[in-house]
Amino acid sequence: MYPGIGKSILCQFFAYEWSHGSRRDHPRGLANIHKFDLVFYLKAEDLKHQDSIAEAIRCHLLPEDFKMSPNNLEELLQTTTVLFLIDAYDEACVDNLLLEKLIEKKHLRKSSLLVTSRRHFLQHKLNYFNCRLSLEGYDKTQQLNHVKKLAEHENIPVNQFDLLLENIEISGICSNPLYLTLLCLLHTEEGGSINSRTELFCAMHEFILLKASGRMNVTQEDMEQQVMRPLYKLAFDAYQKNEYLIQEHDLQNTSCGMDAIIQVGYLIKHITVSRLQAKLQHRFTHTTVMEFLAAKHLSLMAEHGRQVWLQNVYKQTNEIDANDSAFPRLSLPTLWNKSTETEEDSPYAQDETVAAFVFGLLETDLENLVKMAATIMNWTRFSGIFQKDSSNIRCFRAHVINKLILDITHMWSESDRHVSLLIELSKCQSIDLIGIAPEDSKQLKQCLLQLRLSQADSIQNVKITKSESIREIAARDLRFGDERRGLHLQGFDKLNTCGYLEAVSQKTLTTLKVVNCDLDDKCRILLSKLMLNPNLQHVSLVSGDNHMGQFIHLLARLPELHSLRICLTEMNPSERKQFEIILKRNTLQELCLQRCGVYAHQILSNNYSNMTSLRELRMVGADCITYNFLSMHPILPGIQHLNLQVIQLCFYLRDSNLIALSNAMSSWPNLKVLNIFNTFTLLNILSGDTRTLRLQGSETTIRRLFRAITGCQYLKTLYLFGIQIQDSSVYDVCKMVDSLGQLNEFYLMYKYDDTLTKDANDKLEEYLMQKQDEMILMYTSMRLPDGEDK
Repeated sequence: MYPGIGKSILCQFFAYEWSHGSRRDHPRGLANIHKFDLVFYLKAEDLKHQDSIAEAIRCHLLPEDFKMSPNNLEELLQTTTVLFLIDAYDEACVDNLLLEKLIEKKHLRKSSLLVTSRRHFLQHKLNYFNCRLSLEGYDKTQQLNHVKKLAEHENIPVNQFDLLLENIEISGICSNPLYLTLLCLLHTEEGGSINSRTELFCAMHEFILLKASGRMNVTQEDMEQQVMRPLYKLAFDAYQKNEYLIQEHDLQNTSCGMDAIIQVGYLIKHITVSRLQAKLQHRFTHTTVMEFLAAKHLSLMAEHGRQVWLQNVYKQTNEIDANDSAFPRLSLPTLWNKSTETEEDSPYAQDETVAAFVFGLLETDLENLVKMAATIMNWTRFSGIFQKDSSNIRCFRAHVINKLILDITHMWSESDRHVSLLIELSKCQSIDLIGIAPEDSKQLKQCLLQLRLSQADSIQNVKITKSESIREIAARDLRFGDERRGLHLQGFDKLNTCGYLEAVSQKTLTTLKVVNCDLDDKCRILLSKLMLNPNLQHVSLVSGDNHMGQFIHLLARLPELHSLRICLTEMNPSERKQFEIILKRNTLQELCLQRCGVYAHQILSNNYSNMTSLRELRMVGADCITYNFLSMHPILPGIQHLNLQVIQLCFYLRDSNLIALSNAMSSWPNLKVLNIFNTFTLLNILSGDTRTLRLQGSETTIRRLFRAITGCQYLKTLYLFGIQIQDSSVYDVCKMVDSLGQLNEFYLMYKYDDTLTKDANDKLEEYLMQKQDEMILMYTSMRLPDGEDK
């Protein structure tokens, strides 16, 4: 959950409601809180360095002269119905053994537990909870109610805030209770416009700095240099160590001394309910305040130090070449349901607030801002080597840079924001492809202009996708520039497809990709003309299940065809011959057969030995694949002649296919990506038919596959969809994952029945949960219907 969203208030509200007894009229749904005999509200940090919950309660909640002994209190906790409200897990999750025992039910197993945490911190513990609650922020009505209460408390006319609430540019800020409160208070003090979270905290900071310098009788400049910068460093060090309590000796060791920092007003004493702490401690007024001050330190840091910090934040995403969000466990008892992951599950979430503040603070330093953006893009694999199609880039990877840029002080309109982003991205050497989804001709021209397409040093490849609100675009009037080398069209109708093809008809393209676009005769003529260009190296021709065989003879003439994605359904003898010429020329490095028929796969399997240059092979179909329904000879035997780095297969997991694949893996020492989809499983899930979800692959063959994968020491991404796991194969799965030292992404959808016992399944899930700390891992499970023969 977001900072300042109301987690602590929610816990305090629950405790308050319980304390007022069952006779009180409670909000709907809260009456059940009175089923608990005892409710304890504790901060997670209250449990640190404690031997038992009873001792923590005595220390932090009970008066010193309370007569009950720890043993009697422990017995009471064991014999009554107890609810623990543990707040701020994220602030005290390190070295908190007692809290871990409570969460893992190793202590007071019969008690109930509610834990609050900011994003990401609890991911590795989620399987210990029965449900998960996310606070999503205020809607418009709740924002108005919040402002009314604040206006009443401050004795201010509520209509003074009308313009604030009507500003759509800050609607995201107003949905957060903390930010909305700060906005209102600053609005009453200074008025003016605040358009981003960074600007909000900067305004707050300036206000506090002004008041503090007046109290301390120093200029704001001296205040900044002598007091604030040591405070920024203090906040940054605490943030780095994930420590939210500031020790007295840390304050005294600052260059300005403890008293000066305390007078600023950012720190408050850490006070317990009853007993005094042995050591004087302080904490920041809010965690987000500490993060803002830490960001201030980063913004003032030398460029090298800031880049090192960025790389440390995102290093988990690229230590082994790829990145994605650390997905939570998702267990599906029967069918694949829609994934419940949110941006809270992003591996960047823990540091994203600080990174976003740094972006906002560096807005006027464009050179460093661009360097930050480029660094993040590189480390989040924004333009990954194995993800040439932008549609395959997962949201958290591709959007992390956008989310940070949105915290820049100046909030543009949506279209202006995209255009300004394009200006900066066009300067990044790490970006080799930019995708846009313009809504009209004007916006498209604006985007293409900012991409500097007419200049030799501009980004050479642009992907244009049909947006949801697309209108007709007069593409024939566009100026793509003479330096244009790549065009990728996706999802357009015949009119727009034709217009774009006309606009590049005279260009010397090296990349031409037309995917899921409607094609008429004129489009096909234009495509044929474009493919007369001998410089073409990368071609994608996919339009539903439409056969693209008419272009095969043109493709066969291209001397340097490096990548091909094509749909070939029913091939005539001439097309088969031309396709074989393409394969035998041995220039292809990437091949994707999409929705292809039996002949294409037969020709491919007959030419494996001729394709020593091929590094990436994908065989997929409409939603899953169609050729498995045809009577055909196996397509995998002989595949060991290839030297693959990437392979994606959608097929029935027959023993013959699995054995051929297992045998081939020893011939692929550089294999980096292996994606296997059990078509049979996918088809039945999509159709809702669970009656025939059994695998054709035998247990022995599945285990043989696991052992073969174990030998792929350079494997970085592994996707196994529809694998059945039994007790005997759990060990093989764990050994396989342990042996893959460079594995960074693992996606497992496994099926099981009574041959996988509960104990074995629990061990497998526990193992996979532990591995989520080491890699990007998502796994789902599906129990097969009972009473069916294998």
